[in-house]
Amino acid sequence: MERKEYISHDVPVVWSHIQTEQVSEALGRPCGQYITLKTGPLDKLIFFENVCSCLVEQLQPLLAPYFGKTLCVCGLGNQDLAPDALGPEVARRFRPKMFESFVKKSRFGKIAMICPGTNGCTNLSTVEIIAGIVNTIHAACVLVVDASYCGDVEDLCGMICLTDSGLHSYWDTVDLRQSSVGVPVITIGVPTATRAPVEPGAESGAPELLLTPINVSDIIQTTSSIIACAIAQIAYPELDYESCKQYIGFTLNNII
Repeated sequence: MERKEYISHDVPVVWSHIQTEQVSEALGRPCGQYITLKTGPLDKLIFFENVCSCLVEQLQPLLAPYFGKTLCVCGLGNQDLAPDALGPEVARRFRPKMFESFVKKSRFGKIAMICPGTNGCTNLSTVEIIAGIVNTIHAACVLVVDASYCGDVEDLCGMICLTDSGLHSYWDTVDLRQSSVGVPVITIGVPTATRAPVEPGAESGAPELLLTPINVSDIIQTTSSIIACAIAQIAYPELDYESCKQYIGFTLNNII
């Protein structure tokens, strides 16, 4: 396994590449690239543009093979559940049709933004919904944005994670990979929940509890804007961070 640690735009980055099935089985992770932006507590960020620039720099090489083709951006999660609302909030901010009305050039032939909801809300398979859309629009890649789970409380809302190995949800309800949707799946995740410590003497089989910060809604708002700006800057090279923020503000305030 290859592993590197470096600084990008003042943000510590850890990059690793699992290349063999033997290492994959030992680590319990599929083969692929794994990139972690160690932002520190996202609710205490000061230099938002630095984090966005770092995310652009790390994400663009993963998306570059699909330039000129159709990209499907997917905001996963439940809008009504604050810790799980990252994907839907990015979908509110990243609206390709809106950006295309201001810029002349896109790096992709077409960009679609979808928000398929969750199985608990729709009673439909999220994987089948995405696979159906991918097939219909002939997408070359799916870029998924989703809230995630972390095992270490110190990582809670303290990093942005990228991988080109797909996505497997914590509750085993979603498994998005090339084998399930038909095209490569790139994932942006932010850990917004962690497992609560088990009380001594607790009954076996008791419901598992997850912990999340009390201000997780504010963290989701900030992080979703950073992610939406990063995707927009990669997709539309004419845009810079400030112009992306401005257009997103127009959308959120119903000006556009």
